Amino acid sequence: MHGVTNGWGSGLDSRQLQYFLALNHCGSFRLAAEQCGVSQPGLSKQIMALEGELGGPLFDRTGRRASLTPLGECFLPYARRAYKELEQSRAAIGELLKPDRGEICIAGLHSVNAYLLPALLAVFRQKHPGTQLRLTSLGSERIIKVLLDRLVDAAILMGPVHSPELVSTPLYEEELVVLLPAHHPLARRPSVRLAEVAILPQVVFRDGYAMRTALVQHFRAIGATVDVAVELNTLEAFKEMVRQEVGVAILPLCAVQHLGTDLVIARLEEPSITRRVELVCRKDNYQVPVVAAFTRLVAEHLPTAFARWVHTGPEPWLREASYLAG
Repeated sequence: MHGVTNGWGSGLDSRQLQYFLALNHCGSFRLAAEQCGVSQPGLSKQIMALEGELGGPLFDRTGRRASLTPLGECFLPYARRAYKELEQSRAAIGELLKPDRGEICIAGLHSVNAYLLPALLAVFRQKHPGTQLRLTSLGSERIIKVLLDRLVDAAILMGPVHSPELVSTPLYEEELVVLLPAHHPLARRPSVRLAEVAILPQVVFRDGYAMRTALVQHFRAIGATVDVAVELNTLEAFKEMVRQEVGVAILPLCAVQHLGTDLVIARLEEPSITRRVELVCRKDNYQVPVVAAFTRLVAEHLPTAFARWVHTGPEPWLREASYLAG
């Protein structure tokens, strides 16, 4: 971080700013060179280069003490401010590059944030206690936008992702199932055809959610349209709407575990439907230490978390998360 762009020329060297300020403070090329840990000729050369960049002499060298010229007096406050900002930026970047310091903003799918990520975030916090975490739940299409806009550092979303600015890691394939009231005629069967579900009123995600887009595409593929009963964006609201018989809902399997006796799920067939969940970062920041530490943890353990949650419930996964933390 040596270059500083400016209005006088192509750029100033941060060493030149340091040497200029030291010479102004010491009034002696010899003392300034000692303070900066360089040779006196080296310091003199950089001061002359700075004067050439700015277009005139900064120091009067005729007396026993090097003193500022009018040009040097004019430049002094700008040099102090620029050098201070450089030092502050170095300190900030140094903090960012520490794997156990900084802030990481994460955007995730509602079901992932609600059921799978909390235990992993607890593990991450224990390993990196100086890191502040920010977590937000959004639909996949919105997640991609905030990721590209640099509002979040990493994301877990519904793939596939098509952007040259992003790098994606597949985590797992998740089955989509139908959520039904327990006394619904289709609830007596373990699986139903998509065409049977498509004729019913649907509780759906709002526009802008990849689940909504996928539902429309799957219905269109069998010659059906989505009869929207209500649009929502929270999982608990989905369950309550289905419970109240407003409609049925096609949801990720992870989102409909451990239901009460008044709700049931049925598998879809002809066709079955899945979604791919992916971990996504921008190419320009996925190697930042705090982001890299988070993505490694997620890539290694979230697929296992999903499999255990779906097949055996949350308790075994929570025990494993506790083991990881230890």
